[in-house]
Amino acid sequence: MDQDLLITYKFREIKNALSSYLTQVLPHFHISPIMMYALEFLRKHPDCIAVDMANEFGLTRGAITQLLDKLEEQELVIRKPHPTSRRSLLLQVTDKGNKLINDILEAYNNKIEQLFTPYTEDELAQLKKLLEKLPL
Repeated sequence: MDQDLLITYKFREIKNALSSYLTQVLPHFHISPIMMYALEFLRKHPDCIAVDMANEFGLTRGAITQLLDKLEEQELVIRKPHPTSRRSLLLQVTDKGNKLINDILEAYNNKIEQLFTPYTEDELAQLKKLLEKLPL
């Protein structure tokens, strides 16, 4: 197999493993993957509006409204009046939502760390150096 194809294949395998780990972790927290992604997005973009989320996830406004309703029902997100637009609401993750994200990420990271057990400290240092070069 061509070296570049092997690398892209391995990255796809890693992506699939990481997705699988997340789906294994989330049921314990009673949250779906889209809810987790939404919380992470809102944490990175405080005071955004629903249309920002719709654009980010490629969902309709109705689907985003339903998603936000579920998050608000669980007290993970709050909607606040927009200071300049009567038609928009600002979205913010609550303290409960932030704690949930942190708890999920801790469990998720612990699961991911299992991938690194076969590596030596030198190999992990080399891997870290290579990953830091990725333009992400």
